[in-house]
Amino acid sequence: MRSLQPIVLWFHACSCIRHIALGAADESTLESTAVTNTCSTSELSSSCNGGEDTGRVILDNDDSEENLSSWEFMNAFKQLGSSWSHVISEYVSVVNNADGKELRGDIYAENGLEEGLKLIKQLVTEAAEISSENELIWSFRTSPLSDLGKTVDDLLLAFLRWSIVDNQLTNGHSRDDNGCSLIGGINHFPPKPHKINVSKAFRRLTSYTQWMESVSQDLLGEPLTYRSISPSLSTFSIHVTHDDCGRLVWWLNLGKTQKFQSASETTRMFVWVAHLLFLDNAAQTKGLVVIDDMSEIGFWDYMTLLPLNVGISVDRFLISVTPLKAKNVALMHRPKWAEIAYGLLSWFLTERMKSRVTMVEKGEEEAALNNVVGGSAFIPVGFGAVKGEIEKDIISQYR
Repeated sequence: MRSLQPIVLWFHACSCIRHIALGAADESTLESTAVTNTCSTSELSSSCNGGEDTGRVILDNDDSEENLSSWEFMNAFKQLGSSWSHVISEYVSVVNNADGKELRGDIYAENGLEEGLKLIKQLVTEAAEISSENELIWSFRTSPLSDLGKTVDDLLLAFLRWSIVDNQLTNGHSRDDNGCSLIGGINHFPPKPHKINVSKAFRRLTSYTQWMESVSQDLLGEPLTYRSISPSLSTFSIHVTHDDCGRLVWWLNLGKTQKFQSASETTRMFVWVAHLLFLDNAAQTKGLVVIDDMSEIGFWDYMTLLPLNVGISVDRFLISVTPLKAKNVALMHRPKWAEIAYGLLSWFLTERMKSRVTMVEKGEEEAALNNVVGGSAFIPVGFGAVKGEIEKDIISQYR
């Protein structure tokens, strides 16, 4: 689908847009407000801004960040070798190329997943037969399937389920037919037998295989396993659980996140985690919830966790490539700069995207998470300042 640079995950510009778009990118797009791209994707240097270094903003303490204006926030990206308009244009491109549309001439499976699996396997075979290079790409040799106890059929089914899920939200709160009263509700499927757009699933799968091939140098060599990525994983505070509605929940705590290792090591780690997420049956059938405790993290600490181009590349992977559908995103302990970032981003977001976000205010964490995941029985121990009872999450079973 597109050639991309190596990845890491989730941490640049503002996590809001990544998480929000993750849920809506398959059907909706960012608003078409004009944004000028000041340089190409690979030119993340001062040349993006004409080589000038005007308007430098130094944000090195809490006071300066507390008094940060929207203009200063946008100018601050110059010190990262980019520009705010470039970052926005990249995200517009990411979301608008999500390949989640129904197209004339698409192939459908009329009788459910079994028929859909046969049809998509036939498309995979035909694609692999085009050339020896394609045969290699479509072998899924870089996917960590065996380590996660999954097969190629499991991977193909994830893309088929993605193509038929109908996310139904009403202002972010949905009490659906299956009895889930938590914010965001769960995925909805059409009545059985499911009519599946196999072509739509295959387009997403094609994006996946080509993206995985673009980072194959980082993934080949040592097998991609939990053991191989655990040193990198230990630098990030990540948990994966299920909530009271059976949805998969991805917990991130930036306050406990340390500096990343090499880009390659972090790429491997996040590719493994992404597969853990989208190959989870609950994520496919019920949906994904993301809870991000920003822990009042400083602007420069946040923005320098990962290289900017790497962060954008992984966002492209999550939003435009993987078969993930987010039902809700909860953002906790947001610093001032993140409030400004979301305010600026809101101009480019559809109402549907905005409806997927839960802003958790100070002092309301416990009540909010009760409504998001169902209470302390579904919260990992040590997450933020809230009471949690889960001592071993899904990742721990691989230790």
